[in-house]
Amino acid sequence: MAITTCYRHQDRATGASCTRCGKPICADCMVQAPVGHHCPDCVREANKGVRRVNVDWRRPATAGAVTKVLIAVNVVVYLLQQSDRSIESRFAMWPFGVANGQWYRMLTGTFLHASILHIVFNMAALYIFGVQVEAALGKSRYLALYLLSALGGSLCSLLLAAPGQPSVGASGAIFGLFGAFFVIARARGADSGPIVGLIVVNLLLSFADPIIDWRGHVGGLVTGTAIAFGYQWADRLPPSMRKAAQVAVVVVAGAIIAGLSIARAGTLAA
Repeated sequence: MAITTCYRHQDRATGASCTRCGKPICADCMVQAPVGHHCPDCVREANKGVRRVNVDWRRPATAGAVTKVLIAVNVVVYLLQQSDRSIESRFAMWPFGVANGQWYRMLTGTFLHASILHIVFNMAALYIFGVQVEAALGKSRYLALYLLSALGGSLCSLLLAAPGQPSVGASGAIFGLFGAFFVIARARGADSGPIVGLIVVNLLLSFADPIIDWRGHVGGLVTGTAIAFGYQWADRLPPSMRKAAQVAVVVVAGAIIAGLSIARAGTLAA
């Protein structure tokens, strides 16, 4: 093994080198990589253009314009529900209705809520986690993830719930944010224990209470987690390919949801 000196510390002898560029590096300059070690210069170059955020589950970021708009929409819709009781029956997620061409129910149902406690808990979770996921992903990617998670939750209800069982609530989208927050936290080296615990507890509560549509929760969680992993993959690509890859992640997720929804609606309508 050839012995030379670290390219950053000329007084330190080393036999190690960066597995990416080959420059000699000492123990203090080594950055652990999936294979071997990288030098600080290569790590800095790889991180150029990658969006960074301080993920702290205890202290939401100060941003969150899209999150605040989503909360406002949910609150306004809930107030409209209180003034017109027919809104829930006309716009709730209802498998039979979807099978008969009322596709809008898959999205409108995710902005309806059954009670004041229902919307308060959902909006609190949306604010706490939404502002942080939005800060990490940016407005457009965040909004796409939120809406697709909502649709993913409705898809799971369409696939697994009794055809005549209606459901309402933003919980599917919020579980999608839980999954995205977990992916982001792990990618940033932050503590993911609290969000894992929160997901487990909420899933257990979902399965334990027969009036809760656990299918929507599971569908949203799976969708949000998968899209966040897709974004993470896209972020590792060269800058020239990154945007197209991010759009592809959204398009593929939307196509899968649409395809499975159409297939299921066809069997219910038959």
